[in-house]
Amino acid sequence: MRISLKWLNDYVDVAEYFKKPEELAAILTRAGLEVEEINDLAQSLNHVVVGHVKVKDKHPNADKLSLCQVEIAPGKIEQIVCGAQNHKAGDKVVVALPGANLPGNFAIKKSKIRDMESNGMLCSFKELGVDKPSEGIVILEANAVVGTAYADYAGLNDITFELKVTPNRADCLSHYGLARELGCLLNRKVKKIETQSKFSKQKTKDKISLDVQSDLCIRYSGRYMTGVKVGPSPDWLKQRLESIGMNSINNVVDVTNYVMLEVGQPLHAFDADLLAKNKIVVRLAKAKEKFKTLKEQDLELKGEELLICDGEKPVALAGVIGGLNSGVSDKTQNIFIESANFNPMGTRKSSRSHGVETDSAYRFSRGVDPSQTVDAMDRAVLLITQCAGGEALDDHYDIYPKPATKKPIATSLKTISDRLGYTAESSLFEQYITGLQCKFEKKSEGTYLVTPPLFRFDLEQEMDLVEEYGRLNGYEKIQETLPVFHKSPAPHDGFYVLKNKISNLIQATSFSQAFNYAFTSQVQEQKFIGSTKVIVSHGLKIDEQPVVIKNPLSEDLNSMRRLACFSLWKNTIENFHMGNDRGQLFEIGPAFFKENGGFAESQRLAFTSWGSDFGLYAHPIPNVYKIRSSIEKLFQLLSITSYTFKTLDEKVPFLHHGQSSAIVVEGKTVGFIGTVHPQLIQQEKIRVDVALAELNLDILTQGQPRPLRFKSVSSFQAVDRDFSFVVDADKSMGDFIADVKKSIGALCKDVRIFDIYQGDKLDKNQKSVSIRVTMQSPDQDLPENIIQENMNKVIAIAEKTLGAKLR
Repeated sequence: MRISLKWLNDYVDVAEYFKKPEELAAILTRAGLEVEEINDLAQSLNHVVVGHVKVKDKHPNADKLSLCQVEIAPGKIEQIVCGAQNHKAGDKVVVALPGANLPGNFAIKKSKIRDMESNGMLCSFKELGVDKPSEGIVILEANAVVGTAYADYAGLNDITFELKVTPNRADCLSHYGLARELGCLLNRKVKKIETQSKFSKQKTKDKISLDVQSDLCIRYSGRYMTGVKVGPSPDWLKQRLESIGMNSINNVVDVTNYVMLEVGQPLHAFDADLLAKNKIVVRLAKAKEKFKTLKEQDLELKGEELLICDGEKPVALAGVIGGLNSGVSDKTQNIFIESANFNPMGTRKSSRSHGVETDSAYRFSRGVDPSQTVDAMDRAVLLITQCAGGEALDDHYDIYPKPATKKPIATSLKTISDRLGYTAESSLFEQYITGLQCKFEKKSEGTYLVTPPLFRFDLEQEMDLVEEYGRLNGYEKIQETLPVFHKSPAPHDGFYVLKNKISNLIQATSFSQAFNYAFTSQVQEQKFIGSTKVIVSHGLKIDEQPVVIKNPLSEDLNSMRRLACFSLWKNTIENFHMGNDRGQLFEIGPAFFKENGGFAESQRLAFTSWGSDFGLYAHPIPNVYKIRSSIEKLFQLLSITSYTFKTLDEKVPFLHHGQSSAIVVEGKTVGFIGTVHPQLIQQEKIRVDVALAELNLDILTQGQPRPLRFKSVSSFQAVDRDFSFVVDADKSMGDFIADVKKSIGALCKDVRIFDIYQGDKLDKNQKSVSIRVTMQSPDQDLPENIIQENMNKVIAIAEKTLGAKLR
C-alpha cells in the first residue's frame, strides 16, 4: 500500500520527517508495518523551475527550432533552444536546468544545438514523467512565480512510503488509520476528520426506498444528493490521488476513492436517475443471473454473491464493483451515496470466483470498521459539495440490525512483564492503550479491563494486549536469553536421518530428487499398474482398489497413489514432451493402502532414468544399469552384502518382460527394476528408452543402522581372473553371481560383469557375458592350484546354472 507523507501530515504532525523519512520508516517497520520503499517525488525534479519566456526568436541555423531568452530566477536570464511551437514570449514555462536528471535517467547538460548555446530545456508533461496529455511544452498559469521549484508549484513535493500491511492490520489500510498508529507510536494528537453537518429539509427516504434482504450486509448507510455537477476534479484532489498512483476520473468518483484511501471505507456513488423505480434492494444473486461491471466485464453469477439492485436489475456486486448501468457520468445530476459494510468472507468469494480484484474488495475481504459508515458517507458528502456542488438531503438510511461490539479484555502488568521478560510500566501501558483508542478501567493497582475499538479486529484476548505493549515499546527491548534445558533435546527420528543419508547418496550418483503429490488419478494409475498380484509378488504392499479422496481437487488427483514409480513415470512423460530428452530422477515417499479397517502407508524409493548421454566423450549405458548402479551403492551404504536381481515367472505388466527382474535382499523380495514396456513407450510417444525401479524402504531399513564391522586390509596380492561365457540371450546373471560368491567363499572379494556383447559373431538368440572374479586371502599369496580350483568352480557353475559355454 502506498502512503503520502503530506496526506498523513493533515492528521498527525510528521512535518519533521520530510527531511528524514528513513527515521519514520524505521519507526513503522519496528512496529510491524514494514516500509518496503521510500519515494521522494521531488527528487526527480531537482533543478526544474518555473521560467518566464522573455524573448522568442527563430534559430538562425534551423527553421523548426526557436531561440528563447528565459528568466529562470528574478533578474537571471538563460538562452535555451526549443523545438516546440506552442509557446510565445510572455508565457510561464517549466525549465529543466543543467544538473537536472529527469525521469528515464534523462540528464540535462549545457550543450550546443546547431552552433547555438542552450542552457537547459523547456519541458513537456511527458518529459516530466507526468501522465497528462499535452501538445508541446507545458504552459503554466500567468501568476506562477519565476524561480519557484516546479515540484513545489505542482504540489509534487511529497514523499511516499510503500507499506507491507499484514492481513491482521486492516485498520492500517488508510491514511487516517496509519495516522492513528503514528499518533500512538509518537505520542502525538490525531486530528478529527471534518464531515458534512448541514443538510436540506428534503429527505433521502422520500427520494428512494431501501430493502436489505441478506445477513451478508452487516450495515447499509445511504444519502441522496441533488444538483451535482460532474466534471474534472480540483488540482488538490488530483494531486492527492496521483501521488499514490491512482488516476483521476471525475470529481464525484475521485471523492469516493479519496475517502476510501483516507479512512479505509469503500464507497459507491450511483446515478440516482438511473435507478429503476427509485429503489435499492440488497439481495443474493440468482443462479446464472447476468451482470455487467463498470469495467465492461460480463459476469454470470452463481447464486451465492451479494448484489445491490434497483427495482429491476443488479447495479453493483456488493463490496466489489459497480455496474455499468448505474455509474456516474458527465450527465449525472442526482446521486445516491452508498456507505456499507459487507461480510468479509462473502466479499472475498465474490471477488475471487469472478476474478474481479478491486481496492474495495481488498479492504472488505480483510475487514472494515462497521462503526464508521455514516461518518465516511458524510465526509464524502462534504467533499462532493466542495468539488461538485449540489445539496445533501436529510434523513439518511442506516440499516444496522446487529451492531458490532467488543468484549472487554482483562489483563495485568504482571502478565505483561512475565511474558515479555522485563517490567512493564503502568504509565506506558495507559499511554499505549489510550493511543490505540481503547477504553480501559483500572480494577486495581496493575490490573485493567480493556475494551478495544471496533477497527482493531486483531485485539481479542489478553496475549494480544501483551503483544501490543511489546510492539509499541520496541521488540528490541526484549532481552535475548537462552532457555534453560533440564533435559537433552530429543534425537532426530531415525528414519528421517537415514532418509537424508539415502537421498544424499543417490544425488551423488547423478539422480535428481523429485517431490510429487501423493494424490493421483485412480483411472490412470490402474491402467498403468495392471495386475496388483504381480506387484505384491515383488515385495510391495498394494490393494486392488486405491484409497479414494472424498473431496478431490480434480479427477486427476482423486486417489492416494499405490506406486511411487507411477508419479515418476508421469514426470518422465512431462519432461520428455517439454524437450528434456534425457534425465534421472528418484523419489522417497509414501504409497497408500488399506489395513485393519483403516488406512496405512509404506515408504518407497523409486527411480526413473530415460534417454542417453550425448557428446564426444559420452559412453551410452542402458538406463536400467544406471538405476542398478545406484541401488548397489545404496546396499553398500546400508551394509547389505547379500542381494540379487532375480527373474520371476510373474512379470510386472508395465516393464519389458525380457529386461526386468525382482530385487531380492537377504532372501526377501523388496522391489523390481526394468525397462518400461515398448507398448507403453509407444503410447506416450516417447522416442527413448525408459527404466523404472521401486523398492520397499520399510523392509530395507529394518535393523538400520547396522553395526559397522571392520576387518584388516589384506597385505597379500589380489588375483583377478576374467571369463567370457556364451549364454542364451534371455538368461539372467543374478543367481549365477550369487552362486559363484557362495562357492568360492571367503576368498571371493568381488564378482562383477564388465561387458555384454550381442552381434553378428553370435547367434541372434545368444549373448556373450564377461565377468571378472577377484580373489584374495588375508593370510597368504594364493597358490596357483587354489586359483585354478576356483576357476574350475566358476566354469562348472556357469555350465550348470546358465548352460553357458566358455568363449
